[in-house]
Amino acid sequence: MVFLLIIQVSGIHTIHTTDKVCLSLEVFGQSRQPTLVINPAIGVKRRLYHDFACWLAEQGIACVLYNYRGMEDGLGRLPDGADLSTVAWGQLDQTAVLNWVTEQLQPNRLFLLGHSIGGQLVGFAEGLDQVHGIIHVAAQKGDQQLWSGTGRLKLFMLWHVLIPLMSRGQRFHAAKLGLGNYPWPAAAARQWAAWGRAKGYLFHPRFAYDLSGWRSFSGPLLSLGFSDDEMAPEAAIDGLLSEFHATHDLGHIDKRIINPTSLGLSNIGHFGFFKPEAKTLWQDLNTWIQTH
Repeated sequence: MVFLLIIQVSGIHTIHTTDKVCLSLEVFGQSRQPTLVINPAIGVKRRLYHDFACWLAEQGIACVLYNYRGMEDGLGRLPDGADLSTVAWGQLDQTAVLNWVTEQLQPNRLFLLGHSIGGQLVGFAEGLDQVHGIIHVAAQKGDQQLWSGTGRLKLFMLWHVLIPLMSRGQRFHAAKLGLGNYPWPAAAARQWAAWGRAKGYLFHPRFAYDLSGWRSFSGPLLSLGFSDDEMAPEAAIDGLLSEFHATHDLGHIDKRIINPTSLGLSNIGHFGFFKPEAKTLWQDLNTWIQTH
């Protein structure tokens, strides 16, 4: 008879990336369970996800929260010469978190939830094959052509005018544009805007990224969008899903566009999924994880 030791691991843990950047992880739950890592939206803090993570842990799903280098934990802790690009968020930070979770928590199944930009970055991870399933929440391709009307105009101004003008130094003061309440690394903001100016976003050939992470992932993918989310219209959600070639061809994508009125809510928008008012959707997600 084989006995598995289940260890309570809730709390804050510190890990280091391969380029010596220190990241803080918040873990909710126990080892050797189904485990969900959350790639956050840009400009938010980990506390946005606390209620959701606590609830998941109560359902028997461990949850791991972190944030990207130079974001809510600031620029002061970073080693000299640290790569502060958005690519580093996906290649170095995300990979370090997934590796730590695999080694230390030993989940029986590992899931990766990407909120907004967090869903865009998943393909940069090394060893994505250790992830059993991917969940997108309001995750989209930031190609402005996928928006219409004033939404397209706002993105054009953001990518072509506002971010380039406001990210000339070391810090991008995102709060002035309503993009969070703390400064970001200017290098990350500049690269994000460069993606936005390209047709096809980060998938444009001129960036010459290795796209095999997106192309070859063949596991289940659940994509949740919201009819009142101006930051992630359905066309932009579809645009991102189209980059997951293998899982698309295998029919493993489950896309759901949710109208908040169907849940008795006045709005959900880009961030409302993670508020307790949307707990009905949390249960749906729990069911999806438990059955995949």
